[in-house]
Amino acid sequence: MARDARDRRLKGLAGFSPRPERLAALEERLFDVIVVGGGITGAAVARDAASRGLAVALVERDDWASGTSWRSSKLIHGGLRYLKTGAARLVFESLSERARLMRLAPHMVRPVEFLFPAYRRRGIALWLLDLGLTAYDLLALGRSPTRHRRLSRGELLRLEPALESAELVGGAIYSDAWTDDARLTLENVIDAGSLGAVAVSRVGVRGILRDASARVEGVAVSDQESGRDLRIRGRVVVNATGPWAEQSWVADDPPARPRLLLAKGVHVTVPRARLPVARPIAFPASDGRLLFAIPYGPVTLLGTTDTVYTGPLDEVAAEASDVTYLLEQAKGVFPAAGLAARDVVATFAGLRPLLSEPGVRVEDTSREDAVLVSGSGLLTVTGGKLTTHRRMAARAIDRAAPLFAERGVAVSASHTRERAFPGSPDVPMGEFLSAFVALAGSATPAIGEETARHLAWRYGSRAPLALGLTGQNPVLARPLCSGLPDIEAEIVFAARHEDARTLADALIRRTHLFWQAPRQGNEAVDRVATLMAGERGWSEPARRTAIAAYQGEVALSRRFRDSS
Repeated sequence: MARDARDRRLKGLAGFSPRPERLAALEERLFDVIVVGGGITGAAVARDAASRGLAVALVERDDWASGTSWRSSKLIHGGLRYLKTGAARLVFESLSERARLMRLAPHMVRPVEFLFPAYRRRGIALWLLDLGLTAYDLLALGRSPTRHRRLSRGELLRLEPALESAELVGGAIYSDAWTDDARLTLENVIDAGSLGAVAVSRVGVRGILRDASARVEGVAVSDQESGRDLRIRGRVVVNATGPWAEQSWVADDPPARPRLLLAKGVHVTVPRARLPVARPIAFPASDGRLLFAIPYGPVTLLGTTDTVYTGPLDEVAAEASDVTYLLEQAKGVFPAAGLAARDVVATFAGLRPLLSEPGVRVEDTSREDAVLVSGSGLLTVTGGKLTTHRRMAARAIDRAAPLFAERGVAVSASHTRERAFPGSPDVPMGEFLSAFVALAGSATPAIGEETARHLAWRYGSRAPLALGLTGQNPVLARPLCSGLPDIEAEIVFAARHEDARTLADALIRRTHLFWQAPRQGNEAVDRVATLMAGERGWSEPARRTAIAAYQGEVALSRRFRDSS
């Protein structure tokens, strides 16, 4: 058993097996469960199912986390604002999962202190804020990194001078956690693979396969890269396609009534020099919503909007009104910054699939998850939030137990409650950081402390694999963009070990140059395309096509300028 655990651990560190092998396995095997959708929900469902010893296939039509999952505020939190709507159970569960993820994925889920300013004529009164944060601490059952504390106006401004405002009366400081949402999704996929799941991206579902009694028995798919059609057979099919879930569910069960409300959430990044905050700030908007200003390296992230969306699902982008709203709300809290549209580095917009509640405002709609089973046996997982992805996945497989039983498959309990993620170090994170910085500093070529710490936080125990590439080819130690710690080795690592197939995969989700770097990483695009071409065997025309596709992503993020 110890050797098996070690072999699985090494497989998790290495990442993905060759794609042709995975495609062949999709056709050859009969799976217990086929999961459609490679966002955080589908990735977690696949990991949970594989942890129970089930034979699992996971397919995604684009890249892992390419839909809503990388477009979050990148927080693992209890959801302070949900207390206002009385969702104490959801907050309690979220805080419980926050503690678990900080323990099982310390390289990806890091505790951080938030400031919450209080104002004279807007937001909530200081005493009420104090009461709400006390409830937040109590629901954490002592597992919060630190308890909240109330701050006077002077104390608040000493911590964050940018909050200076005549209306400011004081505030509080409290703990939550932040994460790399795309990487959290990716490590769910990698871990599912280490447990035996067959996970393949760029595989789009064309239809559902049925047996003679019209029961679901698999999916017909198309490999987006070769154009080849495949049939994947499975005892249970899980629809985890997020905003697209209802389309699949209603198509499978036409009499079904629509159940989803799609909420559009927009974020913008601005240079940290223009909005120099030292720590995340939760602040009240003029319309009563709760917004965030979060420093991420060279940028500050502002978000998020929460509006009903009814447009095309594949054309979601920030409009001028979204950007104006966020910048105007930020001006009310950081008046000296004087933010304007010209300061925006990047935007990104995603759709939250919420369970529709008639008569309830979108911002007050529950973030609870739900598992729906159609008459033909298609299981759909929807709703939920990033923080509770693990428990949501466990509930989905538990709910599928009767479907498995009908097909003679016994389902054991979930094994993810205490299962560490692939990049989780075997020693405390602080100890791992020190050791890796020393290792990188003594390597040839030597890697500076800032870059070493960046690699350690991004990859955890997998960081030595990325570092090893620079020993094989010292050129890969070069920075990708001036002022950022990302290095060329990360692009090669993404292609070899993390299933990155396009420039968008590498620049948006494996690294963050798309939303952190000046001009969205334009200075690095040609070099990144050359590195990817070397790993993927692209011709020169294919390399140029890849660059054009990435530039299309950049143009979409800047569409708000054309609509203003």
